[in-house]
Amino acid sequence: MGYPHLITDKKMPPEKQPQESTSELLDDINYLNKTNIDEITKINNQIRQRISETDLAGNIANSIITEVSSQLGQLTVKVNLAEKAIRSIQSRQKYKSPTPPRKKDIKVDTIGQRFSVDQLAVNSNLLPVEHSSDGTSYVWSGSTPEILFTFPLDRNKVLGMHIRLFALIKPEYSKQLKVLVDETHIKHKFRLDEGLFLLSCNIPSSSKAGLTEVKIILPATHSPKELGTSNDMRKLGIAITEIHFGKPVSRFAHLLKRSKLKS
Repeated sequence: MGYPHLITDKKMPPEKQPQESTSELLDDINYLNKTNIDEITKINNQIRQRISETDLAGNIANSIITEVSSQLGQLTVKVNLAEKAIRSIQSRQKYKSPTPPRKKDIKVDTIGQRFSVDQLAVNSNLLPVEHSSDGTSYVWSGSTPEILFTFPLDRNKVLGMHIRLFALIKPEYSKQLKVLVDETHIKHKFRLDEGLFLLSCNIPSSSKAGLTEVKIILPATHSPKELGTSNDMRKLGIAITEIHFGKPVSRFAHLLKRSKLKS
């Protein structure tokens, strides 16, 4: 999948284009982007409801969910690219250069990229979005102990991945779970951060093109009822609030932060 290009008219340099034209373009992209995000959530909820109403089960249901998740995943990638395009246009509006940039490609800058629960909810093994009493949004992983995500990442450099969790069905899973990136086991750190659990690891650089697969494998799943914590009979694993990609975090940085918290 290629990235979009900014096409300029040689007769009219970008800095001389009418301000109203650029503003209208930004409004159109923003509207289209919001529509795409709303459509992702709407389609995902409709499919889950229809499968539940028709009482489909087994391979048929899994096949439908997998196909829809793939299509919505591609739509999510388009949403992310549109957001990058918006920021690029806004930046050019604010800081106009006397000479046009040499490179016209809009690169997907992975640093600082966040995937919210609405974007993650297209995954076939995640349950519908829930909200805590303080307004925190989260999604539980379902009965399958394996959760697979695909992300459009720029792997030219090492990336830090941070998965913010609202809860785990068993506290010990913080050390027992495994993180795999493109089927390679990655070591992770686990700590409390601003009242929530934070799983952090570094994703190695790679020349691989296309989507990156991130897999989280749990020892098992359990229902709150069988654990005696509530009457909820759903098989659950971990509750995710957000996945964030940023600069890699060194071991020294972790130790420094912990020492500041203790002092």
